[in-house]
Amino acid sequence: MEQDTRSIIIERALELFSRRGFDAVGIQEVADAAALTKPTLYYHFGSKQGLLEAIVRLHGDRLAARFREAAEYRRDLVMNLQSLFRASLDFALEQPSFWRLMLNLFAAPMDAPAYQTGSELRRSLLAVLEELFERAGADHGNMRGRQKVYAETFLGLLETSALLAINREIVLDEPLRFRIIHQYMHGIFS
Repeated sequence: MEQDTRSIIIERALELFSRRGFDAVGIQEVADAAALTKPTLYYHFGSKQGLLEAIVRLHGDRLAARFREAAEYRRDLVMNLQSLFRASLDFALEQPSFWRLMLNLFAAPMDAPAYQTGSELRRSLLAVLEELFERAGADHGNMRGRQKVYAETFLGLLETSALLAINREIVLDEPLRFRIIHQYMHGIFS
């Protein structure tokens, strides 16, 4: 029962935070949405910040694991970028509320506690991408020393593309995914 209670709180809070932003949602509103009391919520998470950290840990760990798997370099950077694109898009479509929350956290003011929570996940994703580009640099000499810039720009591409897809502004079918990756590759190989 305790795990069910935690899951219900996480699910309700995630929906509220993704729709209105972490700072705009009060702890009483989360408790009401979960049909629980504030003391129950505090018992499980300690604070609203603790609840946010649990949400990011739960979903962020899953996303980071998909990133690590897709970024395992096998001397074919195009394949890796396509795998990362697919993994990000699939995750965003499965977890649109978390994807929106994640982007809100990444864009929060740097001194906000929400930003600090999101920045840990962002650093983790960037580290995976930087390592991929560093390894690929051994095969593509003109890429050496640029892995941080490539990681930042590719993560931005993934974030934006997936957001457009979950908002149904574009349909990211295989031909469009291929064109996006192809265009990105032209940029980094030039």
